[in-house]
Amino acid sequence: MKKLFSMLFIATLLGMVFTACGDDKDEPEVPKTQNLTSVHANENDAYFVFDIDMNKDKSTIYMYNIQFAPGAPKMLLRVNVPVSLNHDGNAYVMTGTALVAEMNRGSAGWVPMTDVQYLLNNLACTVNPSAKQYSISFDAHGGHFEESGKLE
Repeated sequence: MKKLFSMLFIATLLGMVFTACGDDKDEPEVPKTQNLTSVHANENDAYFVFDIDMNKDKSTIYMYNIQFAPGAPKMLLRVNVPVSLNHDGNAYVMTGTALVAEMNRGSAGWVPMTDVQYLLNNLACTVNPSAKQYSISFDAHGGHFEESGKLE
């Protein structure tokens, strides 16, 4: 009987050892697809929608009410950009240069802005869903645009 209890005890210990060995990764993985919106007070403020799909070659950044100069008209732009994960695997990173943005022209739909002056250069964007933060910067229309903030 002692031998049986000893064997059961050893088997129990072995079972606990093997179940204790596992992946120590505590950070949750970010989803392959997400649609995230920046916080904005009203619909007339500049804001962003990050339509992220790691299964495609590119994801899309929608830029609402973007102005490149004081008094310039507000525009609705979208740009497709490659997306990857940062080295920690907890944030999306989108970078590119000479990117062709498309402007929404109402009934005419999305019109590519292919003139050199309209290309988005030095685009750098980081979106961290767990921290609910984003940052984006790029050069276009002869100026530099930079913003960071919270995600909804």
